[in-house]
Amino acid sequence: MTEEFVHEQLLQLRDLIARERRAARDFDMEALSETARRKEELMEILAEAPPCESLECRELAEEVRAENRRNAFLFWSGLHLVRNTVAFFEKQVPPPAYSASGSLTPGKGGGKLLAGRI
Repeated sequence: MTEEFVHEQLLQLRDLIARERRAARDFDMEALSETARRKEELMEILAEAPPCESLECRELAEEVRAENRRNAFLFWSGLHLVRNTVAFFEKQVPPPAYSASGSLTPGKGGGKLLAGRI
């Protein structure tokens, strides 16, 4: 593999990372899974490539790394938001209550948020 080949693969990877971000932003799951698949293929190719020698190639590799980390943070923060939202709504559901005889009593569902009281 020549350095020109590695440089071309890095350019393709940078473009894929940008497409991945747009697909995530637009909630386009088909495009997101396709870009993730293609990104994995490029990463496998680049894993076997020799390290970049030229300054231009190293700067491009650093840019690709930074953009990939940016996407990783986007996905992490989205997951964190979803987890916090689910945890919030789980707190709104009252735990099961039992009567004096030990049977389960129907409780009021929905919590304060869904009942309109805060």
